[in-house]
Amino acid sequence: MNLNRLITISQKEFSDHITSRRFLLILFITCLVLGVAAANGVTDYNNALESYKNGNVGYLFSPSILLAFGRVTNSIGLSGLGAVIGIAIGFDLVSGEREGKSLKTTLSQPVYRDEVINGKAIGGIISLSIITLAGFLTVLALFLIIGIVPSVDEFFLIGVIWLITLLFMISTFSLALMSSVLAKTSSGALILSLIVLFTLMYIIPVGGGEFGTYALIGPEPSDDGYGSGSQHQVESFENIQYEYNQKRTALYDFFNIFSIRSVYNDITSPITMPSKYAINQIGSSEFSINPDIAEEVEKPSLWDIMGDKWIKIIVFIMWPVLFFGIAYVRFMRMDLR
Repeated sequence: MNLNRLITISQKEFSDHITSRRFLLILFITCLVLGVAAANGVTDYNNALESYKNGNVGYLFSPSILLAFGRVTNSIGLSGLGAVIGIAIGFDLVSGEREGKSLKTTLSQPVYRDEVINGKAIGGIISLSIITLAGFLTVLALFLIIGIVPSVDEFFLIGVIWLITLLFMISTFSLALMSSVLAKTSSGALILSLIVLFTLMYIIPVGGGEFGTYALIGPEPSDDGYGSGSQHQVESFENIQYEYNQKRTALYDFFNIFSIRSVYNDITSPITMPSKYAINQIGSSEFSINPDIAEEVEKPSLWDIMGDKWIKIIVFIMWPVLFFGIAYVRFMRMDLR
């Protein structure tokens, strides 16, 4: 692989992206959606500050402007904006050229196939970087207009959220690139991308959780005799129910690892909502029984969160590597006759 040819191909792909109407439309929609989400997030931030001043036990730590980014990450992850952007950028990178008969011409030039596929990936990733950066700068501009200036630590954590968001979009972009290599037409690549994405985001997490619960741990324990039993029987049933719920939660957590969206939310939510994360770490029941325990809880640092979520971070990094690996191998063996 020649580095100069790789850079040339990457520049060409990047130029094709940023000069297209599709890119400009995606950029406009991203900035608009994230701007609206940030405005709603500022309202949540102000309400949280008021609740904290009034001694609301739901807020262990003074809310920061990072709370407003909860709306931003929800728009990107839960609402599916990030997945749509990633697929829109990558679904026709290879299949579109195959349909236009230009891919065979490109490969007839003195370039290697790995330079072409790597150049397409790099050009797409740089385009996604610009889209996400523009969206986050729009959010920061809105904060400054309102009069909210993040601290140095908050700027750093906003940068971390941006990197995680970019990785999320790269995952769906790699999925679309893989589909573009596997399918012969752009429409086929788009359909394949949506099928795989829907399977990973919804069918496996929900269906796997329900089927696993039914097959492995069975139905929920019956509460027959709960009201008329002795104190020992009541405590025994509560312990059984608690163990059942713990197993069920662990089972759903396992299948949620297959959902890029769920993993993205699980990694970003402790950064935007540290109070909720700390309460969940303590246990809602334990916290309700002993609210004074909140005085002993320290605000989780980024390293604490990473240490707790390291498995999901590895899985999150694994997805784009897996998708691009499949695209790379398939492209290297593609028959263009």
